[in-house]
Amino acid sequence: MEQKGYKAVQCTRGREWILRISTGQDVYDGIQQFAKDNNIRFAQIHTAFMGGFEPARMLIWTPDSTNPDNWHHETPMEIQNLTMLLSMGGFIHLRENEEGKEEPFPAIHYIVGAAWNAPIWGGHLVQGTIAKGNMEVFITEILGIDPIMEDNINIGAPENWYIESNSSIK
Repeated sequence: MEQKGYKAVQCTRGREWILRISTGQDVYDGIQQFAKDNNIRFAQIHTAFMGGFEPARMLIWTPDSTNPDNWHHETPMEIQNLTMLLSMGGFIHLRENEEGKEEPFPAIHYIVGAAWNAPIWGGHLVQGTIAKGNMEVFITEILGIDPIMEDNINIGAPENWYIESNSSIK
């Protein structure tokens, strides 16, 4: 359904999991591999139990001083001190990989802090964020949608938009 000022699709919940990622494991890689192993195309990620990270790696939005129209400019940041996960939320959706095939892509925002001399920081979770202690998240599968890979709703952003794929959703 498209309305003035926004787009919307109706979807339903599928399977639900609590996923644990243990000390020494890459959080991004673990969530992505879990999605591949369970044939998850779309899902909501929400924190169940906050663990720690060392290091915590993220992309943060920063001004692009050479091009003010580049609102999607991100800069890598790494916090080496032990940090506590304070909040995490995101979405697993599909992107095309180098071979042109669909691949689940975790798009996760998170906030860390509460460490020795580490302020509170937040950004997009990237590979190389390593769990310290057990980190657990809820993952809720989302059914009834498919991607529109050529959509232009977010020009300049890497995300795509969706269509309803299940006519039984009312």
